Amino acid sequence: MDLGLDGASVFVAAGSKGLGLGAATQFAAEGANVTVASRSADNLARAREAILDETGCDEHAVLTVEMDLADRNEIESGIAAATTEFGGLDVLVTNHGGPDNTSFEETSLEKFDRGYNDVLRSTVVQCKAALPRLRDGGGAVTHLVAASAAEPTPHGTLGNVFRPGIYGLSKILANEEGENGVRSNCVAPRGVLSDRIESKIAARAEREGVTEAAVRELRVEKVPLPEMGTIEEFGKAVAFVSSQAASYITGSVLPVDGGWSSRLL
Repeated sequence: MDLGLDGASVFVAAGSKGLGLGAATQFAAEGANVTVASRSADNLARAREAILDETGCDEHAVLTVEMDLADRNEIESGIAAATTEFGGLDVLVTNHGGPDNTSFEETSLEKFDRGYNDVLRSTVVQCKAALPRLRDGGGAVTHLVAASAAEPTPHGTLGNVFRPGIYGLSKILANEEGENGVRSNCVAPRGVLSDRIESKIAARAEREGVTEAAVRELRVEKVPLPEMGTIEEFGKAVAFVSSQAASYITGSVLPVDGGWSSRLL
């Protein structure tokens, strides 16, 4: 299937590691011009090299920008730089770092403020900055949001409170921006073996005094499929939803979770 992404301009926030990097890599593999944003210059350099090595794309097709998601000015200037470099913007992939996993009792008001800024406000700012450019010829906003936002998990207070807001934001954008040719969807991972999941597996293994292999098996037992998902599989789903091959899909949530979600609708 031709996704129609050849030559498209794609901006991936928090794209230097994990799920963001997986998405950025697949866009590059499909021939898109990709801007990868991160606050770490070192991570950006490694990400750029990894994308070029894995896809063999032209070095001029990958732009990196240092961008702190807590800084509105940096978000706006990063998206402006991508638009200037590649002559427009066709796809925005919103993303954010994973919030701390704590109970409500353990979560201070300061942590709530930080969680709001890191997860929800940063996503709103990304959309505000990108929409005027996406309306020029139509485009897509694809939000990377954990599947657990729809089925809250224990001790995930910050994610459980703020990530559902991104689902709501995506639906609003789909309803309001459809007439401008802009689509908005969420891609919801669960059980995809990213750097963050590896660190959570290691932490649980140490906490419970078991092996990492045992913890990984416990995760696999929660899904119908026999293995955890890969970054590449997740990236392909993001690329599809963002592409013209999915031109009549908007306001939707695509779980990439191996069947983990137990919801009927």
